[in-house]
Amino acid sequence: MNDCPRCHTPIPYDALHCSQCPPDYTLELRERLAHALEGRYEIMRLLGRGGMAAVFLARDLVLERQVAIKVLPPDMMGDGHVMARFQQEGKTAAKLDHPNIIPIHRVESEAGLAYIVMKYVSGQSLEEKLGQRKRLLPIPQVRQLLRQAALALGHAHRRHVVHRDVKPANIMLDEDDRVFLTDFGISKAVQGTTQITGTGTIIGTPHYMSPEQAKGRSVDGRTDQYALGIVGYRALTGKVPFEGDAQSILYQQVHEPPPAVLERRPDTPPDLRIAIERALAKEPKARFSSMEEFAEWVSGERLSSLDSATTTAVRAPARTRELSATEGQGAGVYVALGTVAVIITGAFFGIPKLQAPAHSVPTAATSTPNTGRSSGAQRSDPRRASGALQIRSTPRAVLYLDGVKVGLTPVTRTRIAAGSYRVRLVQKGYRTLTETLMVKAGRQTSRSYQLQRQSKR
Repeated sequence: MNDCPRCHTPIPYDALHCSQCPPDYTLELRERLAHALEGRYEIMRLLGRGGMAAVFLARDLVLERQVAIKVLPPDMMGDGHVMARFQQEGKTAAKLDHPNIIPIHRVESEAGLAYIVMKYVSGQSLEEKLGQRKRLLPIPQVRQLLRQAALALGHAHRRHVVHRDVKPANIMLDEDDRVFLTDFGISKAVQGTTQITGTGTIIGTPHYMSPEQAKGRSVDGRTDQYALGIVGYRALTGKVPFEGDAQSILYQQVHEPPPAVLERRPDTPPDLRIAIERALAKEPKARFSSMEEFAEWVSGERLSSLDSATTTAVRAPARTRELSATEGQGAGVYVALGTVAVIITGAFFGIPKLQAPAHSVPTAATSTPNTGRSSGAQRSDPRRASGALQIRSTPRAVLYLDGVKVGLTPVTRTRIAAGSYRVRLVQKGYRTLTETLMVKAGRQTSRSYQLQRQSKR
């Protein structure tokens, strides 16, 4: 008997591999790759492996540079259709030319191997960075990484390439924290031939799946936006919105609202919070129309368009240090109490910006874009930058706007500041309904909702 070098389980002499550990296909794959590429590339070491591919660090002997070579695992190379799709999608990804997308040098299929040669990024994945940190990422760093990733995705979307597997493991950071996205089109090549199994297994990463992807519907660039929104949520708060087993996570992606960003990271600026929450809208049409627009919001370019007087009521005091994950979650209660105190104080002393007209929803507790024109006369009149809101539901439910309780539906002809709002309807025995909607200046926005009963488990 021998011992497994990884888990030390006794292994019979005639056994091919340990019964407790999956076979390491990378050993055979490395030998085959080295033989096929002899004289052109020197295979140096394994960089990483997964169910979809293995990645090796190699040296280009002709150009004298280091490269990364991604190879399909042996159990997939027997499927000619997968091989063809892998090669075709790799060629599509090779046409993308953007400073935040890892360049692809070659896409080949030879000696029974399908592999892609790409630029080697010396650094680490965002997954590794988030896993190593005990404190939350600084806001400026979150802004920068989301902006770069969004612009890279926007470049791909304009060329009709949808990533479909945006997650921290596919976002590389070099030594200067510059973002590089990888696996463009490759995950689509593999998933395109894979169906939902009888046990309900879906190929992909449930934590970052959009509702339409979880339901098996057709997807477009807004699916990548949803996934990048979850990446941003995790970078800000230290956690993904939904936890549990795969089936539970997929159910929550489709039906449940994520915990509010401010509950877990109170110092999140208003524009960044709005961007994340809008990107996580359940309906694709409620998200940003393009990744470029999303990039503007997360980068801080739209911060000046927010009404500074209204955002003061919800912004947490400036912090000179990073928040730990525990501090970020616990401070949400104090921010909520402080917000209420500011609203009450403003109403009592008659601060003009905090006073709401009769029969209107209080807007001091929300951070909404000021879509009125920039002239001083118009900005001084809140009616010029306001619209009307009408919300009905069956059955009646408690309405919340951006976490602020408004009251029981129906809410009709309610004057409200123009901008983006997170609507939440809560009724016992029914699924909580959430949606992000835009209120336009001078117009009435009307919505009618049919709540669904909670299924008994």
